[in-house]
Amino acid sequence: MHIGYDIDGVLTKRDATHLSLRGARFIAAIAIKFFPRLVRRWTLSQPLQEDIEVAREFAKHHTISIITARPQEFHAYTEQWLKHIAKIDYDHLYCVGLESGFGQRKLEIARKVGIDVFLDDTEETIETFRAANVDARLFTTWKDIEQTLIES
Repeated sequence: MHIGYDIDGVLTKRDATHLSLRGARFIAAIAIKFFPRLVRRWTLSQPLQEDIEVAREFAKHHTISIITARPQEFHAYTEQWLKHIAKIDYDHLYCVGLESGFGQRKLEIARKVGIDVFLDDTEETIETFRAANVDARLFTTWKDIEQTLIES
């Protein structure tokens, strides 16, 4: 099975970008331009979700594509975080950016790479996928996801 998932709110605990998407875009743009060390520190220090070992186990048996709304400028830091902190194996990493329409961009990549099921904590993104008849599950916990994927 080819599983796709988001990072913030799925691999990490829910983040501030859900509070104000416009504000998050502005802060990310300023931080990338003027405070690259801060961006690196933030990107590499994100707290992990509970039961993250479920995601690690999926990677042993499935193809994993990570599709995140993080800006492309965060790609290298995100790779480091996935490898050294989350210790998540994956096949592909796509950073689609926070600009308006990121759910649609995630969907386009998911279709292009042939994802069977996508996990995200944002209801709008899940609705975008479902409207296009692509299996998407609203992330709550890794234990819940493990159960629903076993049942399907």
